[in-house]
Amino acid sequence: MVHTRKTDKAVMASSKHSARSLRLRLLVLLLIPLLSLAALWAFAAYLTSRDALGKYEASTTYEKVAVPGATLTTALEQERVAAAGLVSADGSGERGGINTARASTDAAQAAFRRSALSGAARRTMSGTTRQRLNQLLTQLDGLAGVRAKVDAGSVDALGAINDYDAVVDALLRLFGGMMLINDPDVYRQGTALVAVSTAREFMMRENALVTAALARRAKRFTGPEYTMFTRNSANERYLFDGALAEVKPSLREPLQQLAGSSEFNTLRSLEDAIVAGGPTASLAPRAKDWHATVAPLTTTWTQTASRAGAILTADTKPIGDRIMFMLYAAAGFGLLAVVCSIVVSVLFGRSLARELTGLQRAALDLAGERLPQVIRRLRAGEKVDVEAEVPPVRVGRSREVTKVADALTTLQRTAVQAAIGEARLRQGINQVFLNLAWRSQSLLHRQLSMLDAMERQATDPDSLEGLFALDHLTTRMRRHAEGLVILSGAAPARGWHNPVAVRDILRAAIAEVEDYTRVVVEAAAPAALDGTVVADITHLLAELIENATAFSPPPTQVHVRGELAARGYAVEIEDRGIGMNDAELADANHRLAYPPEFDLADSDRLGLFIVGRLAERHGIDVRLTASPYGGARAVVMIPLDFIAGDGGEDYEQAWYDEPSDDAAWPATPPWRPPGRAMPPLPAAAGTIGLATSDGSDPDAPELPRRVRQANLVPQLRDDTFAPEPAMPGRADAGPGEAGPPPSNVDTGPTTRPPEETRSMMTALQQGWQRGREEEDPDE
Repeated sequence: MVHTRKTDKAVMASSKHSARSLRLRLLVLLLIPLLSLAALWAFAAYLTSRDALGKYEASTTYEKVAVPGATLTTALEQERVAAAGLVSADGSGERGGINTARASTDAAQAAFRRSALSGAARRTMSGTTRQRLNQLLTQLDGLAGVRAKVDAGSVDALGAINDYDAVVDALLRLFGGMMLINDPDVYRQGTALVAVSTAREFMMRENALVTAALARRAKRFTGPEYTMFTRNSANERYLFDGALAEVKPSLREPLQQLAGSSEFNTLRSLEDAIVAGGPTASLAPRAKDWHATVAPLTTTWTQTASRAGAILTADTKPIGDRIMFMLYAAAGFGLLAVVCSIVVSVLFGRSLARELTGLQRAALDLAGERLPQVIRRLRAGEKVDVEAEVPPVRVGRSREVTKVADALTTLQRTAVQAAIGEARLRQGINQVFLNLAWRSQSLLHRQLSMLDAMERQATDPDSLEGLFALDHLTTRMRRHAEGLVILSGAAPARGWHNPVAVRDILRAAIAEVEDYTRVVVEAAAPAALDGTVVADITHLLAELIENATAFSPPPTQVHVRGELAARGYAVEIEDRGIGMNDAELADANHRLAYPPEFDLADSDRLGLFIVGRLAERHGIDVRLTASPYGGARAVVMIPLDFIAGDGGEDYEQAWYDEPSDDAAWPATPPWRPPGRAMPPLPAAAGTIGLATSDGSDPDAPELPRRVRQANLVPQLRDDTFAPEPAMPGRADAGPGEAGPPPSNVDTGPTTRPPEETRSMMTALQQGWQRGREEEDPDE
């Protein structure tokens, strides 16, 4: 640590001689007088060019957006009329007209998109115009849905007209947004022209409503259609008359010609007659006059609006060009000074940016590459040299930047040293866990041996019951001690050479759970697992079953099922508890799939961490899902590589193998699963003898005499308590009268492995408990 600090000071001292002051560079930038000139020039240019730019942009936007937009409006209006007539005719009308109208609309739409989305048009658009253009494009994208409804007949005439109106309204809003300029006169004239185009649109909406009514047999409006016609007629007259009064003389002349035309006056007369007739009047008498008037008037109206717009553009553009020329000539020298100032500032700024970027890269290299690599090497047990892993950071030529680089070098070394300290602390904690586990397991194995001896010697049922409970508690303590071994990164002590049946593994796991009486094994497909993974899989299942019993109400049961699957052997554990929400399930499954480093602050999730560590060690897939009963369901998928057979009779004695040589725990007594005695064992017939009663009544029936191991399954029996064999030549020897054993037979008690004895005693305890339960109703 002292050597590191000396090196840091040497690096900082050597960097002072080659560094140049950053303050000097900033002072050079501040002394440039053109900065103030640039600010003044920009302000003057803004005030002078605002009006000119507004007029110039208005003309460009009109040419790029308004002209193709007017063509698109006309095409949409024609398609709207055709769609209204088709829907009103209930699909019986000709489709040639609407197909032609749709083709025209598609062509106009493509031309509008090319022009409006061009670079020249976008550069001259205001923020409001861009926003309204995006809204229009969204409406145009939905045009296919409107056509689909018309073709399917799922919309009436008024609904179809309203759908097309929404698209045209977006176009009209775009035209209105184009008038956001600072010149009051241009704004007023442009708004008036937009009103003229809007008045024409209301006339076309009237035409669509009349076409829809004439397509019906009744040749009349519906109530809503009549109301809409009346409203459109009033809007058309209001907008056109107001615009005519607002425009200047050069624009008023073409509009007056339109207003004085015979078609325009005929339209007004027809509108008055239709409104006066009411919704019940037939439109048949006026059909011929209506179509003969609207068709030519539409063309004339469009041409008049285009001519007026061209006049406005011609009046506006020369004014803007002249003002811009004067602006460029007067402000040219100021612009040149600003450009020079910008170039100098950029050069200095880029130099400083490169130095700061170097510092950033050095910090990111520490956080993203170097420090994680050091931590990985430390976890792998390698030694790390701080000087080699953290070279000095050499970035920049400015004094202040080099000081920051020196500080970053010190920071990096401190971070690496902290990582080394943390790794050593973790190693120490893991070693403490491992030592505690070794000591605890040694004591627990001795305690289990003593309990086995006491269980063999005890004859009182109550005493045996207490010994059994203590035996079960010790088994659970052994599992928790193994948990410490797993937390330390080592493997548990238990291991077997031969395969073990899955049903025995499930019994062993259930026997290590506190509320084992609530666990029900519904089914377990025959299979056997490789002995090298039996201990870890037993511990993994025990942790999951323990969790299921802990988070479910006491009266409920935990169901365990096992079956073969395409990817291995699946064990399913399901409880009826409080369950987990989606976020908790996702977090738990992520921890199981990618177990993090053990954190002492997260000690309430030891079981989840142990399951994840064991699953990762053997490639076992553990998934948690919601149970339909409200609890949680854990599915453990054991890979096919660990399945060693079908789990038949050949695997019954696999539990009695000695521990494998690669076990992490040295030379411990062989372990047998206490869970083998968990399920109810069938009683063998003819194993209950008679004993003479000690009562005073000689006529009372004799009491049953218990024969040792009579209620055990054959696999749990041995020769320790078997009847002595009869002597040769004594064929008449009856039960209990066998002769003395041969000389080669050891008549002393056979030393039974502790776990085998515990399994047998547990089975006897369950038998006695069932007997007491059956006798309780008679007491």
